[in-house]
Amino acid sequence: MSDAGSPIPSAPAVDVAPAPIPTKPEFWRTPPPTSRLGRVAMAVGIGVFVVSITLAIVLGTAAGPHSTRNDGGFHFNFNVGDPDPTVNTLALAMLLHVLIGTGLGLWALIQGIVATATKRGRPFGIIAIVTAGLAPGLSIIAFFVATALNLPPS
Repeated sequence: MSDAGSPIPSAPAVDVAPAPIPTKPEFWRTPPPTSRLGRVAMAVGIGVFVVSITLAIVLGTAAGPHSTRNDGGFHFNFNVGDPDPTVNTLALAMLLHVLIGTGLGLWALIQGIVATATKRGRPFGIIAIVTAGLAPGLSIIAFFVATALNLPPS
């Protein structure tokens, strides 16, 4: 007999799971987030806070004797290039205090926001935001109080 008309026997059915398709190559995987970004932001924020207020008190104490009192309070006019070397030094120190404090404060503020938003040290980022945000206001208050306490007698 001829088997030309009979069907070809098939192999038994085997359940084969498809191979998993990799979503990302191993070298593309990002490491789990660490809190280092928030810790650095907090360190810079606290540093700016402490140093800024300390410098404001020192500069206000030094500026008091060179200020004048009038009916509206006190007045000071410090310019870089003033012929008095003490006033010139105070003006330069105040300028550097404002510029460096602003730059480092903004860095701590932005880095704290990023750390908080990306969950890379959220509690530390919040501390950085608060300290960097409060430093300018408290520094100006400390400066004016220190200056007012050291005004020359009228």
